[in-house]
Amino acid sequence: MFLPSAIFPHPPDPALRQPYTTAVFLPLYICHYLLAVLAVLPHTGFLRLAFVPVILWQAWYCAVGLDLSAGLAKSLGRDSSARLNHCNLVFVIGVINIVLKSLEWAFTRKPLRRYDPPAAGQHAPVERQLSISNVLLDAIDLVSSQRGIGWSWSDKPFPRASTRSTSIASILAKMLVKFVVLDASQYLVQHIQPSLNEPAGDTLFDPTLSALPRCARAALFTVCGGLMVYATMDALYHAATLVGRLVLRQQAWQWPPLSDRPWTATSITEFWGFRWHQSLRHVFVVYGARPGRTLLGKPGAILGGFAVSAVIHDMGIWGFGRGTEFGTAGGFFLLMGFGAVLELAFERLTGQRVRGAWGWAWMMAWTIGWGTLMVDAWARRGFFACDFFPNGLRPGKWLVDAIISLV
Repeated sequence: MFLPSAIFPHPPDPALRQPYTTAVFLPLYICHYLLAVLAVLPHTGFLRLAFVPVILWQAWYCAVGLDLSAGLAKSLGRDSSARLNHCNLVFVIGVINIVLKSLEWAFTRKPLRRYDPPAAGQHAPVERQLSISNVLLDAIDLVSSQRGIGWSWSDKPFPRASTRSTSIASILAKMLVKFVVLDASQYLVQHIQPSLNEPAGDTLFDPTLSALPRCARAALFTVCGGLMVYATMDALYHAATLVGRLVLRQQAWQWPPLSDRPWTATSITEFWGFRWHQSLRHVFVVYGARPGRTLLGKPGAILGGFAVSAVIHDMGIWGFGRGTEFGTAGGFFLLMGFGAVLELAFERLTGQRVRGAWGWAWMMAWTIGWGTLMVDAWARRGFFACDFFPNGLRPGKWLVDAIISLV
């Protein structure tokens, strides 16, 4: 397996982290924002480069020195942060994302420009004027943008109109449904194997079962873990959409769907290409796919993008506070890249793409089978014991308990 520790310095003991405070994290975010301002303006190359060492030092200090779950536990009046450790996984990956975006902005050759939508009958987007207010607002949008909607650095700055309903009522309903799916998936795992509901964690593979039931249960838990990630990302995106639409008065086209029914994918390429959430896609392209394509063509682009994802997710595991385990989450993503390359080879040999019922079965088997690597690593660090909802407000638990009682 690829070991990020061969390149990156080994992070210190996570037990030495201090509780997160906004005052400590704020300098990193301010520098990130100021760099975004400079990235929008022309002739700022030297100033942008000057921010690089500052941001790198601040990011390292925040990622390895701050415990977000401990900070949240303190603000919520909890004695222990053990059931909030999932926040640290997200926090570490978020800080890495800040670093990678900052480095891209620092070394970009042309200013990053935000577009206004093309007028009726026009095809070319219109660059926004560089007024003080526009620059400051555009920098805020640049900091929060993950997919480049309305930006010059995106291949598709204006996404096609979605066929799904974009009404506020439908977005609210989808958000509530995703929260139920999240809680129901987690509670199902906790109900079947209570040891996974302990912050100390446990393996997905129950040693008391024979091989086939043991693997089948692990596969079920892997599906539940995937549903939890999918539902969490979509629910939070819907919540952000409501804020953008209702508070900031943004248009529906600025909030296209984050994912596209990933369970309907009929190939690994389709699953990761556009059906799974695309939040970090640009980072994978810039730091993995483009260099990989230069070296090895399309197979190199695929493997390069997944390699960057592997490194980021492996480093994120450290955030759980139980040390590193390089090769688990990373190995999963490398194997996803290898599966996509196999599909490319199949297409070139046969002239046909992987698709249909057999393609769906292949995608499910490869993704779920190898997915146990990552989900098991999470489970042994207490992932399924994390609190996403208050104890008295668990809609998924109510649903699962109701179904069980009826059965």
